[in-house]
Amino acid sequence: MKDFFHSNSFKLLIAVIFILFGLMLFTASNGSSVVSNLLGFVSTPMQKVSTVVTNNAATTAQSVTRSNQELVAENNALKSQIDELNKKLVQYYSYQQENAQLRKFLELKNENKDFKPVSAAVIGRDPNDVFSGFQIDKGTLAGVSVNDPVITEGGVVGWISSVSSSYSRVTTIFSPDTKISAIDKVNRDSGVISSNLKLADSGIVKLGYLTANTTVKPGDIIVTNGLGGVYPRDLPIGTVTKVSNEPYDVSLYAEIKPFVDVKNVRDVMVITSFEGQGQSLPDPSASSDGTNTASNTAGTNGAK
Repeated sequence: MKDFFHSNSFKLLIAVIFILFGLMLFTASNGSSVVSNLLGFVSTPMQKVSTVVTNNAATTAQSVTRSNQELVAENNALKSQIDELNKKLVQYYSYQQENAQLRKFLELKNENKDFKPVSAAVIGRDPNDVFSGFQIDKGTLAGVSVNDPVITEGGVVGWISSVSSSYSRVTTIFSPDTKISAIDKVNRDSGVISSNLKLADSGIVKLGYLTANTTVKPGDIIVTNGLGGVYPRDLPIGTVTKVSNEPYDVSLYAEIKPFVDVKNVRDVMVITSFEGQGQSLPDPSASSDGTNTASNTAGTNGAK
């Protein structure tokens, strides 16, 4: 304890007490102005700092708020621009597709002056249709009618089996309902194009009703012969892959690989009018006695 009274800490404490006592006496004789001034001297810089910090915070908050509003407005403007560009992009692709089709139609038209083709796009496929039928985006408003032939620049696709004002149903060459009078472009032997479930599953059709002495052979090109008035003459159908015997009679048939990938086609042409439409045209392969196996068969089966 004695050591404490002789320590520096005790001496410092006594000095602070005397200073405070002297300050109290001085304040008592001069009023509270000195304390106020002293407190003001200490607090004023702190108030200035606080004011600056507060003002800066308010300015920053206002700036952030204004920037967010501007960003929202800019974002909305960009969304509108994107929507507009997407519309133009869709139009561009539509025009590009249409121009490509028109070029093909022009070539077809130049080769067949009597054709009146209508361009159409595939808009739907029935996954349950094993014969690959589909819908197109053209109907009676575009001049399309039932039985109109459907083709591409590559060859025959099928025919219009039903039609509404704005769309139509296409039955393909793989369907058993399709019968097309056709002819071998090489040797002029004729027959009827048809198909069935087994053939369709393999992606082929057949040229039936060939005589036992037919000269049709693999590699020959098969085209329409115009009989029946449903298909114009000389539309490409496909290439012969092999010739076989019919299982139930003495006639032969040729398996045909179509030129057109019917199962994946996207754009087609509907021939709404052509010379000889609806009429039975003379068959250049008819024999000298005026009879022809394909023409008789086509008439009996209602060849498409």
